[in-house]
Amino acid sequence: MKIDLDRVLDARWFRVAIWAIVAALSIAKFFYLDADFPNWSQWMIDQAKFTDEGWWGSAAVMNALTGHWYVSGDYNPAVALPVWPVLLSIVFHFTGVSVVAARALNVVFSIATLGVVFALVRRHTRAKSETPALLAVLLLAASPFAFVFNRLAILETLVVFEFCLVMLVASFASTKRLSTLAVLTALVFAMLLTKTTAAILIPAVLWVAWSAMGRKLTGLFWAIAVVAVAPLALVEGYAALVVKLGYGSDYGYFFGVNGLPDIDWHQTFSTISDSFQNCFWVDRVLYPLGLLILVLAVAWKRKLWSNPLFTASWIVLAAEAVFIFKRQDDYAPRYFLFMLAPLIWIVVLTFGELMSYAKKTAIILLVAMAASVAANVVTIGHFLTHRDYDFYNAAHSIRDIIRSHPEQKALILGVSAPQISLMTGIPSINDFYGTEDAAEKLARYQPGWYVAWNGVAPENEALLAPYRLEKVASYPAFDDDDRTTLILYKMVRR
Repeated sequence: MKIDLDRVLDARWFRVAIWAIVAALSIAKFFYLDADFPNWSQWMIDQAKFTDEGWWGSAAVMNALTGHWYVSGDYNPAVALPVWPVLLSIVFHFTGVSVVAARALNVVFSIATLGVVFALVRRHTRAKSETPALLAVLLLAASPFAFVFNRLAILETLVVFEFCLVMLVASFASTKRLSTLAVLTALVFAMLLTKTTAAILIPAVLWVAWSAMGRKLTGLFWAIAVVAVAPLALVEGYAALVVKLGYGSDYGYFFGVNGLPDIDWHQTFSTISDSFQNCFWVDRVLYPLGLLILVLAVAWKRKLWSNPLFTASWIVLAAEAVFIFKRQDDYAPRYFLFMLAPLIWIVVLTFGELMSYAKKTAIILLVAMAASVAANVVTIGHFLTHRDYDFYNAAHSIRDIIRSHPEQKALILGVSAPQISLMTGIPSINDFYGTEDAAEKLARYQPGWYVAWNGVAPENEALLAPYRLEKVASYPAFDDDDRTTLILYKMVRR
């Protein structure tokens, strides 16, 4: 019995089934948001699970706790990246300081991204089928890579949403639609103030905007002005305002500590080799499919390059590859999150093209996508049913200990202290980053408690010499060899 694949894919029951799976996976993201980042996953080396949530949300946390978002001399990334702290402050106004609320906000953005991706892919596929767009949404919703990082209160999820939205708006760009161009500029500007490395996504947006304008010379000038020149000018204006308001040292410090290291060309081969291997973090099935599609598009289906979204997706992947190469061994799995949506677009757009000219090959690709979804859903199910709360419980135990010692100042010092603040509502300062000398900052704020991983680091012994550290509690947490035990010390002035 021969199956009419076109009829099946366009059938109402098929679309309903896909949306039902997507809805179930989206709802599942809200479950157990207080659980730790899953232990022993393939992304276990990512340090965002015990630092970044607190760092990026520190301004919102301190604003909710003290009424002041800025802590002089401390690490204040909100000076350079204000979008996420502002959004968190709005949420905390209603919920109070809550790591669950912060993570839920990112989950909302991840679900909104699904709708934007559907509209974007639908706009770049043949008019009579919405199957590629449906498959794109399904693949993104079923990604365990997106699942684990969407459930952290970090910047990447919001940037991915903003990027997809920018790409959708760019596809409507026209010299006759000045309002659309103004919105496009504003969105790119917001994306850059969410995370500065989002600048690597601008070339792809530029390509889509120029393609929407017919790829004419006049359109190129407009696209460059709207997507690159105007947003960067706004960023420079924002920087000037920051300096005028007295936060120039914090702004400069942020870019200093987050600057790209000098390239060690002796590591070129190992860096490229590691990058090819680490791309499996994105998806174990879609990544090799993407490489095969690249060969296919170069040798056979060259028509695919006429699709602006297909070409833009490869521009993103190339830009991200260059960025990772420049970081060499200083990278984290979350940096690869920008690759996920473009990789999915490449696969589904290729599927849509093959459905018209090579159905047997399209069926093979469909089977591969189905296998990816099935394996990924099983992985997500494993994460939901095998949960850890070691770090979360440790933070709350620390909160209870601190509250039981009112004679000790309720201020925590440590590199993971802002993360504990987000979980407990107890103020903190960072012992690793800050515009002020650590000793001066310590003398000014006189914290009462110190948290460290596996003990006091040798480089901090001199800094903490004015205090006698009394070990109060220790907690096993996480799977990182350098972060296996969280220790709480009471700081007693000598």
